This record gives sequence, C-alpha cells and structure tokens, in this order.
Amino acid sequence: MPKAFIMVDVEPGHEADVEQGIKKLSGVKLCYQVTGEHDLIAFLDSEPYSEFAVILSSIRKLPGVRDTDSHLVL
Repeated sequence: MPKAFIMVDVEPGHEADVEQGIKKLSGVKLCYQVTGEHDLIAFLDSEPYSEFAVILSSIRKLPGVRDTDSHLVL
C-alpha cells in the first residue's frame, strides 16, 4: 500500500487554495502549510500504486502548484 509524503511548492498567494484542493483528493490523509524549503506537505495513503500516481498527477494539475517532491515510505 503506497504511503508517501509530498512536498508542494506553490505560487505566492495560492497556499490556502492549493491546500484546500489537496485536502479534497481521495487518499490524502493530511495536508499542512509549513515553513522551510517547501510551502505545503501532504501525506497520501492509497491502494493500488496506480491510484497514488493519479493523486500525485491531480496535485500537480492544481492551479498555483509550481513543483512537487515525493518521498515514499518504506
């Protein structure tokens, strides 16, 4: 069962909208605005792996998202 932390970089001023958009996606368990190198961090728990790919693609397509950095849990 793929579990992953997704770091999301967002265009300035779009943080709240992107956070709400991510929280609406199936398989997203948590999403928070954070300080540091990235703007948001989301935790995904999906089954099967193909569903993980769909969620990640959906995050990347949200208006205001610049980049993502995925970290799969071992």
